[in-house]
This record gives sequence, C-alpha cells and structure tokens, in this order.
Amino acid sequence: MFNRNIIEESFAEPKRKRGAPVPLFEKLIDEDRNNSDEIPPLRFYNQFELMQSIQRELGRILNTRANATKAEYDQLSIDKWNFALPQMYGLADFSQYDATNEGHHPHIALLCENAIRLFEPRLKNPSVTIIEFDNKKFCLLINITATLNIKDFQDEVTFPLEIQA
Repeated sequence: MFNRNIIEESFAEPKRKRGAPVPLFEKLIDEDRNNSDEIPPLRFYNQFELMQSIQRELGRILNTRANATKAEYDQLSIDKWNFALPQMYGLADFSQYDATNEGHHPHIALLCENAIRLFEPRLKNPSVTIIEFDNKKFCLLINITATLNIKDFQDEVTFPLEIQA
C-alpha cells in the first residue's frame, strides 16, 4: 500500500520553475472577463513573455509624466524613498527641452535612463539612444539597451519604443 505523509508534503518547498516571476499587477489582470472559470495563476514568464512584460512596463513608465512640478520633483528626488509617491511615478517633466532639437536629446535620454533605473528593477544599466523625432506622430523614437536583472535570464536586451512628446 502506498503511504503518503501529507503533513510533510505540505511543508515542502514548492518546486522552482525556470523563468522570471510575474509582477503582482500583471497577475491581477483578467484577460477574459467573460470566462468565470479561474485558471491556475501564472507564476513564471518564459523569456519571450518576460520581454513583452518589460516592453509594456517601459511604455507605461516613459509615457507617464511625473505629476510633481519641477520644483517639487527636484525637492522630493533628494530622498529615494519619495519615488514611491504616486506623483513621482513616470518620466520627469522635460518640457524645458525641445524634443525636435538633437542637442537636447542627451538630456532627455538621461531623464529616461533615470526613470528606468527607478521603476523597472528587472533591467540594470539602462542606456537610452534617441533615434529621431517623428513629426507625424509627434513622438520620440528611442532604443533602450540594458541587461536583464533576472537570475535565469542575464542577457543584453534592446527595446525600441515611442515616447509621446
């Protein structure tokens, strides 16, 4: 007869799957609201899913403007814990720079890199290159190069992105 020790099994560590942990807010998204049957929660992303998740988050970060005024932002940014405040989330105001002026691109790129460092922990050493300003879409076309900061994935990655000006 097969004997199982249910108590011992309940204390056993779950088997770790290879992949990247799914961020909390992505676990909460209901992809199919018409389906009331719950599927098992997604716990790990494969590399392709991870890349898609990071691309979406980079779009959110860089296309959201921090709600703090420049003076408030400068004052609050002294303490790193203030970046947890909702008004600090996103890209700092860069309205003092002209997105069509290539001489201002390094300043805007630096603001983007800072926002990525603060709000996307799955990437390390981000570097932003501004390709051009698209006059038709009124946006900056950029490339983000970084290293994945995930144990199972330590690759150099590049993300093309549009930033609304």
